[in-house]
Amino acid sequence: MRLECNPPGRSSAKPDTGSATLIVLALAIMHGALKSLLIGLSVALPFAAAAKTQLTVYTAVAPEEINRVGQAFAAANAEIELRWVRDSTERILTRLRFERQQPKADVVWALAGSAMAELAAADYFQPYAPKGFERLERRFSDASNPPMWVGQRAWATVLCVNPAMLAAANLKRPTRWGDLLDPAFRGLILALDPAASRTGLMSVDGWFALWGDGGAWRYMEGLHRNVAAYMRAGNSPCDFVAQGRYPVGISYAYRAAKLQAKGRPVEGILPGDGVGWDVEAMAIVRGTPYLDAARVFADWTVSDAAMDIQARGFGMMSSPTTRPSPRFYPEKIKQALVPMDFVRLAVNRERMLAEWRIRFGAKAEPGG
Repeated sequence: MRLECNPPGRSSAKPDTGSATLIVLALAIMHGALKSLLIGLSVALPFAAAAKTQLTVYTAVAPEEINRVGQAFAAANAEIELRWVRDSTERILTRLRFERQQPKADVVWALAGSAMAELAAADYFQPYAPKGFERLERRFSDASNPPMWVGQRAWATVLCVNPAMLAAANLKRPTRWGDLLDPAFRGLILALDPAASRTGLMSVDGWFALWGDGGAWRYMEGLHRNVAAYMRAGNSPCDFVAQGRYPVGISYAYRAAKLQAKGRPVEGILPGDGVGWDVEAMAIVRGTPYLDAARVFADWTVSDAAMDIQARGFGMMSSPTTRPSPRFYPEKIKQALVPMDFVRLAVNRERMLAEWRIRFGAKAEPGG
């Protein structure tokens, strides 16, 4: 066999035009296939990697409850991501007022109805009746149809009493609000500052609902003579009664029931006249760009599963199918609730609190 060597860089072979044509044809086919693949990906990728809808929720509940609710909602609605903004009720309310022209929240959840009413009156919320709304107790939500806000869990005023202390001091067991005006209770009653505590505010609002402006102020003047101090935290009056430091405290029903269930020397009494109450509620912010997702969240919050989660720490729910109230919770408390006009109370709130401070602020517990 003869081998021929060619100088470097040169070839003696003639060009194979057939092979060249095949190569060009193959490249063209590959280019077309690649182009089709890229076009297909450009259509498919947005669906394959679609981002979750991010829903901003303002709330005043504790972080551990946010975790419970957030995890349960995510398990049922993987396409929506909840972004929580948490603060105290008053700070959330202030923030919402400040953002009125340019809302940052999509949904407000678990904020007091007494706070919601002010913003609802200013058309801040998008009316919506969640799926299943018809089975909720109507008085716990905004009166509009559809409602501006939907109440889910309620709490109510109660007298926390220490039976042993009452007996030792030969004090009459109070069964009506007027019983607390007895001079025998001078300096023996703990109440709440309505400017610092929503629980305190609902007690005062209840008196206005019962007796009107004139009657409520007269009652508070008489009660003030027997009040030792107005506390800032809603738990405090009941806690101090359970500790044996005072015989009577004005607080809320669930706290009394919880302490009694733990064997503490405290009992909750519903005054026969009726009691004030408030409700934690949910509302969709008007103008949210994520209205469909907000409605999904609203629907979920009134479902049986969500109501069972939210019932922890509350004795009253707007859903009649939610699990029973805790031990020692007053059985007839719903019959004792006085009619509350949250809109009227919200409109008059600042004026009322300013007057309250002038008349009774000297006995208010110092605080932030």
